[in-house]
Amino acid sequence: MNTLNCIETYIDKEKNHYGCFVIEPLEIGQGITLGNALRRTILSELTSYAISGVRINNIKHEFAVIEGIREDVLEIILNLKEIVFKTSSSITPNPTIKSLKGFLRVKGPIIVTAGMFNLPKNFLTILNPSQYICTIVDNSECYIEIDIEKGKGYKLIEEYRKQRIKQLLFTSKKPSTILVDSVFIPIKNINYKIKLIHDTKGNIKESLIFEILTNGSITPKRALYEGVKILLSLVSTLFFNENFFSLSKGFLNFETFLNK
Repeated sequence: MNTLNCIETYIDKEKNHYGCFVIEPLEIGQGITLGNALRRTILSELTSYAISGVRINNIKHEFAVIEGIREDVLEIILNLKEIVFKTSSSITPNPTIKSLKGFLRVKGPIIVTAGMFNLPKNFLTILNPSQYICTIVDNSECYIEIDIEKGKGYKLIEEYRKQRIKQLLFTSKKPSTILVDSVFIPIKNINYKIKLIHDTKGNIKESLIFEILTNGSITPKRALYEGVKILLSLVSTLFFNENFFSLSKGFLNFETFLNK
């Protein structure tokens, strides 16, 4: 019987979560099949929240100059992309809510950090509130509003721009939002290796060692669980599809198919 055990887990100084898991015993060749499928699924299918757009003091583009702020707009955007969001465990996320907003308004001189953002109450939290955003060097006022979206994988500016062009056809608002490439993947690193072992009867088997490093918005155990659940859902949907059975000519029914 195959078993799944967590042999090591810890949180580093940057609040990244690490987990190491062992799945054994597996037949020869099954390790790379299962390991590759889980790795690709976890990297491409897990969802999280990321910044998709930002508005800073009503500037119109990323090459504008912001008076009183030491950093330029591009530097601020890069710092904003480092913010890690996590949903509250006490509230069940509404699947219809895919876009949220956050904002901050401060007056200098001051160092602006991620923890100063006002987010939807009791829904989203920032895991790295000390993340540096910018520095206001005089008594200027800075207003930053961010668009936060839920998604998976990567979403490039071109995709947002196509959506925004469609929206602008039906609105008179000025396009002052600076679009941001979004990285929704909560996984920082994932790897697996295979080791040969012997079972209780002395037969050669395989042991799959799985290592997962996340940004803290999800635990490695939850990431592995979600990956397995997605794979099972995919296979079960395919297996119980009516078209699958229609291709199996010569089988009278499902029971006959199983007994062949």
